[in-house]
Amino acid sequence: KAMLAGGIIGVFIAAHATFAAEIGGCQAECGSGSGMAAAALVTLAGGSTQQAVNAASMALQNTLGMICDPVANRVEAPCLGKNVLAASNALACANMALSDYDPVIPLDEVVATMHEVGKQLPSTLRCTGLGGLSITKTSKEIEKRLALDASKFP
Repeated sequence: KAMLAGGIIGVFIAAHATFAAEIGGCQAECGSGSGMAAAALVTLAGGSTQQAVNAASMALQNTLGMICDPVANRVEAPCLGKNVLAASNALACANMALSDYDPVIPLDEVVATMHEVGKQLPSTLRCTGLGGLSITKTSKEIEKRLALDASKFP
């Protein structure tokens, strides 16, 4: 039942927004995963369908605007931390929903907003390696070092 609850949230997101960071930033990936996990956690805890949907709504609300800026064009840093944050967010939102906390904005409106926010994010902050942490001095140094290391292996 929990996998179904999370999956249904995912189907709704896929139908009305996106999972692709290249289109919607990390809110589309981490945020969607967080919303799906929140709904699944509520279901595992014996919560109602409405509580599961509310948990997903809150989880997505908390991740709106999350940019995608992989260091050295590798999906490692800060990606791992963002996914840990999303998992923690899912648990917190599941607990809030199980306590009947009001998400204020319903899930359908949050998903539509996520889609719009994703379109408003500059392309440089949507997994292109052209903005955010991707363009720091350290990121560029790591990228060069990795390219040199890769050139050693034909």
